Amino acid sequence: MRERSRNTDTLIADPDPSSSATHHALAHNALLKLRSGDWSSAYDDAEKSIVTRPSTMGYIAKAVAHIGKGEPEEAMQVFDLAFGNRNTNESNLLLLVQAISLFAARKYETAISLVDDLIAVSRDDESIYCYIQVLGKMYFVQGDYARAAESLERGQGLASSCTGSDLETISLIFGWTFNELGITAQRYHCDGLYTAGRVEEATAALRKILNTFGEEIRASKVTADWVMDLKLKCVDMLEALGDEALSSGEHDNAIARYTSALSLHPLNPIDALVQGSEARASKGLWEDALTDANEVIRRDPSSHRGYERKYAALHGAEDYVEASNALFRMLSIVESSPDEEVRRLRAYYTALCETITVIDTAIHEIFTLCPLVLIDVTTGRLCNAQERTQMFKSEKPFKQLVSKTLTTKMDHAHIRQSVAKYFKWIMFSHTWEGREPTFKDVNLVDSVWKLDRLPLNEKLRQFCTTAREDGYRWAWSDTCCIDKDTSAILSQSLISMYRWYEKAAETLVYLADVPSSSELGDPALTKSRWMTRAWTLQELLASKVIRFYNREWKLYLNDTHTNHKESPAIKQELARAIGVAAETITSFQPEDLGVREKLRLASTRNATVEEDIAYSLIGIFSSDIVPRYGLGNTVLGHLLEDIVARTGDITVIAWTGKSLPYNSTLPASLAVYSQIPYSPPPMEVNELDTCVEQLRAQLAPQAALSFYYRVIQLPRATFANRCLQLPCIVFYITKIGVQELCSSQGNLYRATVSFLGKVEFRTADLMPLKMPWKLVFAQPWLCDLCDPLDGPILDDERLVESDGGSGNGTRDTSTPSSPTSPEPSPRVDPSTRALRFIARLGRPFNALLFEQQSNGQFKRVAAEHEIIVPGVPYQTNLKDIPTKVLEIV
Repeated sequence: MRERSRNTDTLIADPDPSSSATHHALAHNALLKLRSGDWSSAYDDAEKSIVTRPSTMGYIAKAVAHIGKGEPEEAMQVFDLAFGNRNTNESNLLLLVQAISLFAARKYETAISLVDDLIAVSRDDESIYCYIQVLGKMYFVQGDYARAAESLERGQGLASSCTGSDLETISLIFGWTFNELGITAQRYHCDGLYTAGRVEEATAALRKILNTFGEEIRASKVTADWVMDLKLKCVDMLEALGDEALSSGEHDNAIARYTSALSLHPLNPIDALVQGSEARASKGLWEDALTDANEVIRRDPSSHRGYERKYAALHGAEDYVEASNALFRMLSIVESSPDEEVRRLRAYYTALCETITVIDTAIHEIFTLCPLVLIDVTTGRLCNAQERTQMFKSEKPFKQLVSKTLTTKMDHAHIRQSVAKYFKWIMFSHTWEGREPTFKDVNLVDSVWKLDRLPLNEKLRQFCTTAREDGYRWAWSDTCCIDKDTSAILSQSLISMYRWYEKAAETLVYLADVPSSSELGDPALTKSRWMTRAWTLQELLASKVIRFYNREWKLYLNDTHTNHKESPAIKQELARAIGVAAETITSFQPEDLGVREKLRLASTRNATVEEDIAYSLIGIFSSDIVPRYGLGNTVLGHLLEDIVARTGDITVIAWTGKSLPYNSTLPASLAVYSQIPYSPPPMEVNELDTCVEQLRAQLAPQAALSFYYRVIQLPRATFANRCLQLPCIVFYITKIGVQELCSSQGNLYRATVSFLGKVEFRTADLMPLKMPWKLVFAQPWLCDLCDPLDGPILDDERLVESDGGSGNGTRDTSTPSSPTSPEPSPRVDPSTRALRFIARLGRPFNALLFEQQSNGQFKRVAAEHEIIVPGVPYQTNLKDIPTKVLEIV
């Protein structure tokens, strides 16, 4: 209980019956009569009190009586007298009562000004609180609820520390009540604002009430009901105004209205959250839109509306994976909704979902074929697949595609074409000339266009400029589009590069050493350094569309063909330069050329990094080797082993020179494949028939067939873990002697070989000249002993032939020719076929020399020249000729 002030105690003290005529008793009686409105009697008692003994209370009672009688001027005269007889402790109370008296006399401005002065000069919180409450009451009585609320707010922080005793005095004198004055003023103020249509201001005032008068609201049902009623009305009005602003495109206003509605913590905020999310999404405020959508989902997980807004926000934020998840979740809710109107949404969103799925599938198909990173030639930035997807889905082509598909029947082919058109890319082919701009360089400055003006940077920029002028958005250069510091990315890029060139819309070739003065007939392209590099071979062969530019960035020979592979002059120059048919230049496929022919093309190429000799051929040979640098020439061994393992083509081992440490059958350099392997001239039909008849007279039919089947039933050549399993006919060396020692051309040896007789050969290796010899010659070219003239081979005696036309003689389980295949050669009976096989074995062949190791494996003895040995004499006892699978390391 607050303590009452001394003035209050004096005013309300019961008069002493024994001193009824005392000035205190008379003043008290006057105050009581003032409360009842008996102004004249109150005046008389106040006058008597003053006459008996002047006092502040007596003067107050007399002045208030004058006010009640409608005599304000007389009241002010009484106050003047009172101030002449006041003590310091009572002066402020006297001034306050004077101000209220003036207010009662309708002198509002004077009264309010006087109270403002009291507030301004007061230094203690108790007095300030009292004056503020009085001022608020004055405004409230006037009906100025806004100013009343504002005034009362000023004293809100002082309420807890003040007794309010002077307010009790004022209440006793004037009958004013100050209980719940603040919240009442706020209520009236809120109601006034809402009635005036100032709903946002009413909402702000209502929030202030909720934050300030929590206890009062909980203690009063009337106030609580009023708060709830006004809250509902404000929320409804704000949502309606927000909807109106949203439909008019006034997104900022809409967001402000929905935010105000939500600030009142309505019981059902779903509508405001949903509409607010849409308004924010319309402004591109994706995170805020997503926050509202997630709140809708949290409050009502069974509603499709939250997921609908979540999809829109995520899609706008270019998080397409999560956007799709939200869309599919929304569809499942829509399908199971008991509301028929909600279920009708399924048709629209299902079409949208299917469209996006088809588009995403088309994008995925493109990205399985295209480079990991491309240059956006408009901005010069490097963009990965996700960034390119986000750009596509934020731009007009995507929106047009979706819009068209939702209004017409879905055309999958059109979608794929549209996606492919947007994402098409152009490849750059050139020779490195020094310190080219790297992935890190471009990312550091964020754009190709911001690179320093150095010559090699200008080369890259000129490529991008040309690409942009030709209508391309995306471009690739091996200099800056591969993060070479990340081994996994580098490896994937090297493996995929052939496919990137093959699937590109175009390849632009820059010939830095070809002058613009080049003319038709001057093979400047042929002489260009570009024609000697390892990587440019696959770039030439894989590219479907290619254009050559000279060092001034003008078209080579001023040839304006859109595809220089279709330019007769350039196509012929290329064909002559690399030694292939012109048609091969135009439409090369890895399977178009045999293994040996592709190795020949690679034999004239070189690379700065040793491993690149092999890695540049991964695509041309459809190889599966995994790139890894630091292995040196071991990488070449990996590649050649993989080629033999996959194709069975052993022309890979037909070479002369030095062996690779990886395996003795493999060469130390691809340059040896420029050699043309020995191949005996084909036998004319008459010659072959004559030999067959001679053999038929000399050999028993069963002996010929037995040998024939023994050879063709040898397993296929395999190569794994650096070990070659080589099926072949074996001839043992029974005697060997040196003929000449020569370090430059190799040592010349003469050997006696079983079934073959005398054989001379040269090798840099020193051969063992004493028994026991472990040297053998091998004839591995078993497929060359067969001929299409022999007719179709029976399924149980079929030979595998490699893609190069020369293999090793193994059983083939491939499907027989279909009925629509060209008419086969007439079938030759097995006996004749066997004799023809033996007839060809009697011709000279390129033998390989092997030395057996202590563990039974063999190593090839590298020869400086091919070892051409005579064929097997026809009178040889065939059953004595060994056929084996040599294990060669």
